[in-house]
Amino acid sequence: MRERKGLHTVIGIIGSGGHAKVITNILENDSSELVFFSTSYSNFLGKYKILLDSTKTLLEWKSKVRLWHVAIGDPKIRKEKITFLLNNEFAITSAIHNKSIISDCSTIGLGTSIMAGAVLNPQTTIGEGCIINTTASVDHDCIIEDYVNVCPGCRLTGNVFIDTLTDIGAGVTVIPNIKIGKNCKIGAGAVVISDIPDNSVAVGVPAKVIGTNSTL
Repeated sequence: MRERKGLHTVIGIIGSGGHAKVITNILENDSSELVFFSTSYSNFLGKYKILLDSTKTLLEWKSKVRLWHVAIGDPKIRKEKITFLLNNEFAITSAIHNKSIISDCSTIGLGTSIMAGAVLNPQTTIGEGCIINTTASVDHDCIIEDYVNVCPGCRLTGNVFIDTLTDIGAGVTVIPNIKIGKNCKIGAGAVVISDIPDNSVAVGVPAKVIGTNSTL
C-alpha cells in the first residue's frame, strides 16, 4: 500500500483482475488510499500490495477501511462477495467515472460501477452490483436488475428490461420494449429484437437462442 500524507478515506477493493484496474482509475485520488483483497498476490499495477481475500482478513480490516467496492467481473461471484459485505454490515460504495453522463432522473444501486463514456438517460433504474461498462448507452425508462453486466459499447434503447445476473456482451444492441430474462448471456455484437427467456445463451443478428446457460 502506498504511503501518502493527509489521507482521510481508505477504500477496500475486492478483486485484482482487469475490472479492478478500471475501478482503480475511477476511485484513486489524492484524498483516498486503496487497499486490495484478492486470492492473487501479484503486484497490482506496480503500486499496491494485495491482501488475502478471506473472511478472516476482511473482518480484520473492517474497522480500518471506510468504504468497500467489489471489482470482480463475474456477476455470480460479485453477488456472493457483496452479499457477504452486506451481511456483515460493511459500507459499500459505487464507482462512477467522472466522464460518464447520468441523468438526474436515474437511479443507481449500491456497489454498481459506471465506466467512462457511459450514458444513463432519464428514468433509468440500475440495480445493485451492476457494471455499466465503457461507452455503454442505457436509454430512457430501462430497468436493469441486480448484478447485470452491460459490456462496452452496448446500446439499450428505451423501455428495455434486463433481469438479474445477465451478461450483455460487447456491442450488443437491444431494440425498445424488450425483456431479457435472468442468468442469460447475450453474445458480442448481437441485435436483440425479441424477448429472451431466463437462462438463455443468445447470439447473432437478429439474436437467436442457441443454448442454455448454467442454472443459478
